[in-house]
Amino acid sequence: MRLGLIGGGRAAWAFGSAWRRIGWPIAGVCLRDDSHSRITDLLSAPRRELDDLARDAELLLVAVSDRFISEMMSAIPETDALIFHVSGAMPAMLDGFSLHPLKTLAPVGEPSDLAGTLLVFEGNHRKTAKLIVKAIGARFAEITAEQKPLYHAAAVFGANYVAAVLDIAQQIMAQAGVSDVREDLAALAHSAIDNWAAHEDDTRFTGPAARGDMETIRRHMNVLRDQPRLAELYEILAEHIARQNLAAPK
Repeated sequence: MRLGLIGGGRAAWAFGSAWRRIGWPIAGVCLRDDSHSRITDLLSAPRRELDDLARDAELLLVAVSDRFISEMMSAIPETDALIFHVSGAMPAMLDGFSLHPLKTLAPVGEPSDLAGTLLVFEGNHRKTAKLIVKAIGARFAEITAEQKPLYHAAAVFGANYVAAVLDIAQQIMAQAGVSDVREDLAALAHSAIDNWAAHEDDTRFTGPAARGDMETIRRHMNVLRDQPRLAELYEILAEHIARQNLAAPK
């Protein structure tokens, strides 16, 4: 199926890269007038006006920020193309569908693909969506429009907030006098994620909260007392681990 891309960011790059890999045609890319995206050169795809793209494409991918999706949808002229977007939070529009990659997408220009990725579908044209998912070697899951906000909140916890917690760890390390530790913290996080993925019982957690070491937790809370919001976040996460350990089957 011939794909028209609307947008020049990470999602357009990921889907465009997958399209190129499987040998499906790209009708072109529609970008804002002030866009500096290199996606057209990288995909060897022409830059097209929206009207032309809507006429020539069989599929139109609206790959813009959530806050601009409705505006962009309203600008699409009458077309025979199926229209889909990649938002995990917004419902499908214009009798189309959405395919949200449960994956942190690489910046434009860096290696990016969707093979093996879980693509979460919502909307109409399920058969077409499944065909796309199968063709690019991804995996398929389905939710309703009503489930999307909860699903997307979970995805944010699993991605954006993991990155935010690593930022916090780096900042506290710097306060402790330990610098140049970014790669080490990334390795630490990878080891924690690998352990979490390998175990569903209480062994998926390590550290003082998992061990019930309240004295160590009190020391941590004490040194964070001048940063009350971080102390509160630490306490919430420690309580979560403690509760999950108590609830886990022994």
